[in-house]
Amino acid sequence: MDTDRSARSRTPRCRGAARRRRLLPLALAAAGLLTACGTQTSSGVAAVPDETTSRPSGLVPTAGLTTTPPTASPTASPVCPASGVLLRPAQADAAMGLRVQTIELVNCGERVYTVHGHPSVQVLDADLAPLEVDVSHGASAIATIDGFETATGPVRLKPGERAVARLVWRNTVTEVTRPAADGRYLRIAPNGDGTDRQTVPARVDLGTTGKLGVSAWARPETSTAAGPRP
Repeated sequence: MDTDRSARSRTPRCRGAARRRRLLPLALAAAGLLTACGTQTSSGVAAVPDETTSRPSGLVPTAGLTTTPPTASPTASPVCPASGVLLRPAQADAAMGLRVQTIELVNCGERVYTVHGHPSVQVLDADLAPLEVDVSHGASAIATIDGFETATGPVRLKPGERAVARLVWRNTVTEVTRPAADGRYLRIAPNGDGTDRQTVPARVDLGTTGKLGVSAWARPETSTAAGPRP
């Protein structure tokens, strides 16, 4: 009889232990899920992993800032150079193979800047190598253009004022044995003496002519709109 009582008293304990052994894998699995989602806070809610630890090493983007890779090719900069002079291509006209490109000079500095005569112009290819081009003052060797040969003398520019010069050439291929010249940049010295020289992007498709005409600096022409007829 003592043996039966001892067996009955041990039976609930064994069942309780078996139940705990069955629940233990479930508890371990739940703990594993919480660990995979993040660290557990004191409140028992899984926390989101810290963003700085999951971000790859390298440059960190800053809000509101766009990073642009640098380029080796020169461009017409909107920022005023230290010389106080900004050169840039302006209006371009093309008709029947004749090209006319306007170059604009802006006095973006704080002092008066004077240009006189013709600028010095050199045509460069896509690799910034000079092309063999015969550059002349005026357009007589290329075409007859009104006002192209006129030189007005020194042009005195106050801060904010502009001057323009024009380039003319023909896009003609007359020699099959000579490669066509394809200019992509212009190296320009405003007063022809090499000072304040800048390189600006401009398409100069000379064909095989190899000739470029340059006008003198002048103030931009002001066009007056026609009024209503009576």
